[in-house]
Amino acid sequence: MNPFLAYFIVSFVVAVVWTILLLSPKRWDLRSVGLAGAWIATVVLASLWQAAAISWLWNFLQLVLLVWLIAMMLLVIAAGATWGAKQPLRVPIVSCALIGVVVNVAAVLHFLWIATVSPGGV
Repeated sequence: MNPFLAYFIVSFVVAVVWTILLLSPKRWDLRSVGLAGAWIATVVLASLWQAAAISWLWNFLQLVLLVWLIAMMLLVIAAGATWGAKQPLRVPIVSCALIGVVVNVAAVLHFLWIATVSPGGV
């Protein structure tokens, strides 16, 4: 089993829950920036999970890592903006952001571990 499958599943569930939470009040502000980050990170994790199927991805590895970093920055910005605002659904949205950050940091560390320890690299 590919190790990025678990990261992808958790990231996908977080992005879906976050989307449902934001669709209920129909308010789009800085919380939607985090939603974009959650979906971008989910797409990156899906591409890493299916890396064998899309072999051309490795030609753009630095770009993929940059996009992944930007997605995590959007998650952190959304968590900070949502935590500071006294709005309904603040705790669930911040929880989604923090879970997304933790999953993606774990996936990045796992990716770097594979890249440095594996004889063939990533």
